[in-house]
Amino acid sequence: MTQDAPRPDLPSGPPQASGYREIAATLIRDIQAGAWPVGGTLPSEADLATRFGAGRNTIREALRQIQELGFIQRRRGARSVIAAANPDGGFVNSVRSIESLLHYAKLTRSKLLATEHIRADDALARRLEVRPGSDWLRIAILRSGRAGGDPICFSEIYIEPRFRDILPYVEGELTVYSLIEQHHNLLCRRVEQETEAAAADEGVAERLNVVVGSPILLVRTKFYDENNHLIEVGLGQFPAGRYRVRMSLERRTREG
Repeated sequence: MTQDAPRPDLPSGPPQASGYREIAATLIRDIQAGAWPVGGTLPSEADLATRFGAGRNTIREALRQIQELGFIQRRRGARSVIAAANPDGGFVNSVRSIESLLHYAKLTRSKLLATEHIRADDALARRLEVRPGSDWLRIAILRSGRAGGDPICFSEIYIEPRFRDILPYVEGELTVYSLIEQHHNLLCRRVEQETEAAAADEGVAERLNVVVGSPILLVRTKFYDENNHLIEVGLGQFPAGRYRVRMSLERRTREG
């Protein structure tokens, strides 16, 4: 008896239940590895649902994610077409909720550079908007969109020292605030985010492979728990041309 060969248009592997972010990340890796040629088509939604053990709505959301990143073009009633293996348009973060605010962290490769205990001097306190002399754990992470690609973000994440037990789990797909929630039974109730134009200093420029003084997008994100207590401050530093934010907001009532 001969065993059937795996279908050529669908990478082999056991089905597994996955969220849309994990499915999107896997499809991106497959596209970049050449599983489907540019101009070719992805497997059908039904085949992808079988492969990942996921529902059709989950598959459609994953496809929407990689379409926004420029990897595919979707057509009504037909399979999605591979548009590019390495899109040039930079990473696009589509924001619709707190969970999607940092979803780029799940769709990028991360490298943990350093962790250290630090006491905020006046300069750092102003930068983080915290009290001078307060103690923090600093986590430095470099994120890239694909293997061998230029970094899209150098993140400096500051958390309270009481959360140090999450450090062994940081170099993965989870965001730091979600690790804090899981390990300390907390709920991140409120997130504040500010974005400003800045220039790359020597340390940031070296990590992002840009010239010192190059324009960057500095994103400061602050996380508060249910008691309105600040538990994390993140500084995301994005080089020009490698990252965009797309925001979708809905109105609940009419003015007047």
